Parts: sequence; C-alpha cells; structure tokens
Amino acid sequence: MARLSTSIRSAALGLNTHVEVIFPQANPEGVITRRVLYLLHGMTGNSSCWVNNSRITHHIHHKHPFIVVMPEVQNSFYTDMKHGADYFTYVAYELPKIVEEIFNVKHTRENTYVAGLSMGGYGAVKCALTRPEFYCAVASFSGAVDAESIYHRLLPGTDERHKKLAVSIAGEELKVPEGGNLFALASNLADKPEKPRILVTCGDKDFLLEDNRRFDAHMKALPFEYAYKEWAGDHDWDFWEESLPVMFDFFNSEGEFA
Repeated sequence: MARLSTSIRSAALGLNTHVEVIFPQANPEGVITRRVLYLLHGMTGNSSCWVNNSRITHHIHHKHPFIVVMPEVQNSFYTDMKHGADYFTYVAYELPKIVEEIFNVKHTRENTYVAGLSMGGYGAVKCALTRPEFYCAVASFSGAVDAESIYHRLLPGTDERHKKLAVSIAGEELKVPEGGNLFALASNLADKPEKPRILVTCGDKDFLLEDNRRFDAHMKALPFEYAYKEWAGDHDWDFWEESLPVMFDFFNSEGEFA
C-alpha cells in the first residue's frame, strides 16, 4: 500500500490545494483495484484528518482495497460559496478529472464512491444526488444533512466567527444555495432510473441526531436503495471509526443490506 500527500492546482479554486491519496497493493493474482472512494472531511478538518484519526489505511490494506482520495475544502460546507471559492465544483467535477489525469485512474459509475463525516457527510450525499450518473453509492456519518437547520440554527450561533462563515457560505440572507437541499435533491431523483445507493449512520448522542432522523424519514418514503444505522455514540472519531466497516459492508453488498 502507498500513501501520497501532495498539492495540486485547482482552476475552480484558483489556488494550490492539498490532497491525500491511498493506493492499495495488487491482490495475490496481481489485480489492482479500480474502485475509487472520495472520503470527505468535516468542519475544521483537512485532507489528512482521516489518515491521522481513523484506521482507514488499515481497512484499505487488510480488507477493503479502494483507491481513497481525500481532498481539502476548508470550512466551505462543500458549496460554491457566496463569498468565496467554488468548492463543490472542485470536489464533484474538477477533482475526478485531475485524479484521472495525474494518477491514471479511470472512473466508471460502478467503481466510484463517496463518503464523509459531519460537514463531509453532507458534501458526500450532495455529490451523489447531484451526479447520480457518476457515483454508485454514498455514505454519510453524523452528516449535517439538513442545510436549512445548519444555516439558520447552528452556523450563525452566538460566535461572530461562525456568523461570518455562514454569510460567506450562504450570503447575508443565509439562503441555502440552489442544489444544496438534500431533501429536495432526493425527491427530484425519485422517479429517475439512475439513483445512488445511500447509507446514513448517526450516534444516539450526536447533536445532529434529529436532523438525521428527519432525513431518514424522508428517504424511507422514496424509492432508493437506502439504509439508516443508529447506535450508541457521539459526534466523534470513535463513532466514525465504527462506521467505516459498516460503510464497506454496504458498498460491497448486493441487494438487501442487513
């Protein structure tokens, strides 16, 4: 297995940005995996937080061979920011092209996955629902899945720094950007033949639990291949580490997921 930590130039962002990539070894028959997982960080995180705080390299090396791409998006909430850079365009559209060009990786829908925690869980589901022709499956851990709730309840808060962040993302009116409401995106895909498989996990002590339960109720009313898992846990790395094997089982499953 190899881990690459590098900087790439993004036209969408207008700057150099960091990305971490894990490459698994070939299997005993010499076959190299073509499955690609985009693994997204949460608020205050960066491209190396998954490697530094979880056992993702262990999972990839010993059991689940994926090429794992971990970008960095600051606290952008995976949006094309109202007053800032186009981070959603970068992650969902530009980065896969860069990965193909630099790392000799060819995406197919069957082999392309996306997942993330907290803010990254929101970003992952947004990517998959926006580009269902590109991603076959998505996983959200403790996801900030209700953008309306985040923009109006959590981000403004009482902290001036968070108020400025909310405005930079959504503008002075704190309006959810077009295409940023996961509930609406899912509903709009309901009648489409091509839909991503979706896994959502959340701990029973997580401050985003009610948002995730609302999203769960919404998704269960729609014709998606969808699973929701809730167990004892908080908004922390212990829970996200526990979510990783659940994610891999979901990605590897066919049909009913227990």
